[in-house]
Amino acid sequence: MDEKRGHKRKKTYDNKQRSGPDYEASSSKRPNKGDSGDQDEPKSKPALSLQQLQHAAHLAFQFPVPEKGRQWTVSIALPGSILDGSLTVELKTYLVGQIARACVMFNVDEIVIYNESAKGLSKENLGKDDYLPKSDPNLFMGRVLQYLETPLYLRKLLFPMHRDLKFAGLLNPLDPPHHVHLDERSLFREGVVVRARDQTSSIVNCGMRKEVLIDRLVPTGSRVTVRIHGAEKDKKKKMDKDAKTQAAIAAMEAELADDKGALQKYFTGTVVSPKTPREETGYYWGYQVRLADSISKVFTESPFSNGYDLTIGTSDKGTPISSEITSTIPHFSHAVIVFGGATGIETAVEADEDLKCDADAAKDMFDFWLNTCPRQGSRVVRTEEAMLITMAALQNTLASQGI
Repeated sequence: MDEKRGHKRKKTYDNKQRSGPDYEASSSKRPNKGDSGDQDEPKSKPALSLQQLQHAAHLAFQFPVPEKGRQWTVSIALPGSILDGSLTVELKTYLVGQIARACVMFNVDEIVIYNESAKGLSKENLGKDDYLPKSDPNLFMGRVLQYLETPLYLRKLLFPMHRDLKFAGLLNPLDPPHHVHLDERSLFREGVVVRARDQTSSIVNCGMRKEVLIDRLVPTGSRVTVRIHGAEKDKKKKMDKDAKTQAAIAAMEAELADDKGALQKYFTGTVVSPKTPREETGYYWGYQVRLADSISKVFTESPFSNGYDLTIGTSDKGTPISSEITSTIPHFSHAVIVFGGATGIETAVEADEDLKCDADAAKDMFDFWLNTCPRQGSRVVRTEEAMLITMAALQNTLASQGI
């Protein structure tokens, strides 16, 4: 009896009743382990480990190589009040994650979060709302959006512990081109300055096996975009032809020619503008987040010198979108697409004290006033749903008309 207990029956998970064309064509009887037929069959290869599968999948996936750089930009504006309909912090965080994913999929360069209520946005509590009974939805959305856009290796360095980010780590990753992996070759990388080396250079953590030595002194803790020297050897990446950048690289290499220790300890790089990767290579390089006190300041506080030259408002009262409408969209440099909350853009227009117009005149603020889901089957189209519908409908038009 003790011997039987010591030899437990080994569990098996084989499906003995397999079906399908491959099994029906063969004999119904399964060969026994002792049959000679099994000896002639080649042994199956050992299963790949999870790390090997992930590495193979990473090598197989590549971003489409843009034909040229992209000078034009696309911005979206939406109210932070859309989070008020979510009852828990988990649901609010997940909603922001959906918005971030939609923006990355459609290469949105700027997200403007505007306040649609009559009460102005208090930016004084931007870092003090830990002590408030409830986080401002505009600040909550902005903080989570910035966290998701930041590469994983920089998040602990740039974001301290905060209650708004409690569930942000559970969201689906954005995985845009500037979230570069450890050993992946990239001409540009995002980094954070960790310390100063001397009076003329700084050390940057760019998520590589070695830190990067840059050509100027930058305050510690600052996020920077770095051009990695030597990464241009990859023929799939486009080299920089800017004479100033080439001169800075040559000067830095000449300065470190005698310092072999620094060349072995660090990679070298040059600080560039965050928009340089997009303008030179055409790769999408993340989005910027901006807060606006009202809907009018979405336009008046534009980061571009000439503002937005194409403005599109979305509403269920707008003109139904069609190929005839999209064909009239002119060439543009900086476009903005504005979405409303649960009650539409009209509510934000009425609450804006700087605007001397009523809700019926809201459409006059935009070049195009569109209904991008004219045959909706629900009474209300949620803002995150309207974003996906609108950007999918306008994606090809914006790509062809941007200059």
